[in-house]
Amino acid sequence: MAHSSPPMKIDDKILEAAFAAFCQKAGFRKTIQRRIVYGLFYGGRRHLSVEDIMSIISKKSPGLREESIYRILGDFEREGYIRKVDVPGVKKYEYASERHGHFLCSKCGKIMDVDVSSISIPESLSGVSGISVTFNGVCPSCAQKKRKA
Repeated sequence: MAHSSPPMKIDDKILEAAFAAFCQKAGFRKTIQRRIVYGLFYGGRRHLSVEDIMSIISKKSPGLREESIYRILGDFEREGYIRKVDVPGVKKYEYASERHGHFLCSKCGKIMDVDVSSISIPESLSGVSGISVTFNGVCPSCAQKKRKA
């Protein structure tokens, strides 16, 4: 007797369609490894290092090597799907969404997105090809812990 797979949730269907379209446009083969990494960033506000990705993926695809992750991330970055977020001590990646800056907590290392749409670039700097805004300080969670201590 043949077993059918359980029906996909609508979110899974949307993700699968987006992944298929992305691979077709980029000329990539649709592999399970690419699909897993694509799904980690899909429409999200996650900031992940290669180590974070390896930790998450090792449960789903134990044979995946770190070199493969770097290759996939490089491919995705070249296609404009993700971008690097440089923070002291570690390189992280994020979904390449709208323009935003980052807040980096000096206590726990948490990265939060910050709206920087109100920042205007002076016309005299018309050659600007990108911006990078990082605010440093203590996040609300760490500040609250400090107050309780």
